[in-house]
Amino acid sequence: MFPQIPFLRVNWLVSSFLIGTLFLSVTAVPLYLWFFGIDWFQIALFFAMLAACGFSITLGYHRLFSHLTFQAHWIVRFFTVIFGAGAFENSVVLWSFEHRSHHKHVDHDDDPYCITKGLFYAHMGWLMFKLKPLPAFDNVADLKKDPLLVWQDRYDIGKSPISDCPTSGSDMSGSPQSRITPSFRKRTIPLGAFTRPR
Repeated sequence: MFPQIPFLRVNWLVSSFLIGTLFLSVTAVPLYLWFFGIDWFQIALFFAMLAACGFSITLGYHRLFSHLTFQAHWIVRFFTVIFGAGAFENSVVLWSFEHRSHHKHVDHDDDPYCITKGLFYAHMGWLMFKLKPLPAFDNVADLKKDPLLVWQDRYDIGKSPISDCPTSGSDMSGSPQSRITPSFRKRTIPLGAFTRPR
């Protein structure tokens, strides 16, 4: 099993997060529930986040941005961008690129989540492996013109694949001034941001 895994293509940040979340779910969560219990606020928060993140992927990433099925007010767009990031399925630009490629190349080698590569790969593996070489993102030129989506992609902690792609407002020459240039320091989140005040 392990000799077949292309370790050079593993997206270690995303993979570690997904595997770590599974590990904590089956070890730490039962211990927490045993020692501290659970209250209605935590249950309500779970279902609120489940709905917000789920609808942001299905309504936002999928229907609104990938298929351009409808247009939405900026508040709805902002909501779907923020809570869609909470689903940890990459930025809108990368998700839409892969989804549009999926529809163009269903069940062929260029399909990012091709079912012929296996059930696991089609459902989770595509998140856990890097696209190499990086694609041209030619099918999301419309999304690269949207400042909200460029902002989300720039600060996506896991990656920023369009950081090397020219933006719409640039001269498209590929010069450093015409690129989105995120730095790691901009994406660093202080550890205290996740602690509860006492």
